[in-house]
Order: sequence, then C-alpha cells, then structure tokens
Amino acid sequence: MHYVIYVSQATTPMAAADLESLLSFSRRSNTDKGITGLLIYRFSPDTRSGHFIQMLEGDEAVVRALYDKIRRDKRHHTILPLAEGEIPERMFGEWAMGFKNVDDTLMARLPGHARLGETSFDPESFRHSNDKALELFRIFHDAP
Repeated sequence: MHYVIYVSQATTPMAAADLESLLSFSRRSNTDKGITGLLIYRFSPDTRSGHFIQMLEGDEAVVRALYDKIRRDKRHHTILPLAEGEIPERMFGEWAMGFKNVDDTLMARLPGHARLGETSFDPESFRHSNDKALELFRIFHDAP
C-alpha cells in the first residue's frame, strides 16, 4: 500500500462551509479511486493562517496522480512533502477521507507536534524519518 504525507498552507483561512465542500468532493472522488486517508486542518490564530497536513493511501500510481493534482490546487501553497513509501496495509481503510479540524488545545496534547502551522514547526524533522510522520497520523487515527 503506497502512501504520501504532505503539509501546506491555505491560500486563505478555510471557513467551515469551505472545508465541508472540499471533504464532500474528496470523499466521492477518493471512493471512486480506491484512495483512503486523513486530512488535518489547523487555523493558527497567531499567524492568522490555515495549514493542512494530509496522508493519502492506495495504489501507487493513483496516489501519485492525486498528489500531483493536489499540488496544483490554488486553495493552498507551500506544499512540502514529508514522507512517502509503502505500508503493509491501509491505516485509514474505513475513511475515504477522514478529517480533523484541530485547535490549540488538541495540538498541545500531541507530543512533539504541537507547532503544526507555527513558525517553530520544522517539516525537515519529518523528512528524515517516515516513522515520525506516520506516528502523527496514528495518534489522530487512534484518538477517541
């Protein structure tokens, strides 16, 4: 099972209706393509900006094609790949596209990842270890 994890910054902060529209379309499209995954969005009041971190999983060619399309999407910029590789089975098999809209309270509880979207967030720390990026998604997957 192939996966890709990336972070990006929203061009403008996403309202709830914008996120719902994005998810509705993504879930339909991903179901048709056999893609599963999780999208995390965080609005940072400090910088007044929104940030995404997403994991996509599925057939390698399909995941790569979707990631290329996502990279061209004008709703976000500064797209940084964090991890890519193979996993033995889907982590999010039950979700065409799971979603978490996280706030400061939730982020503060995540060991080592509390700064997503902040200037102190260091994407390079993920690039050296796919395990770190995967662990972040496991935390969200296993959260109640």
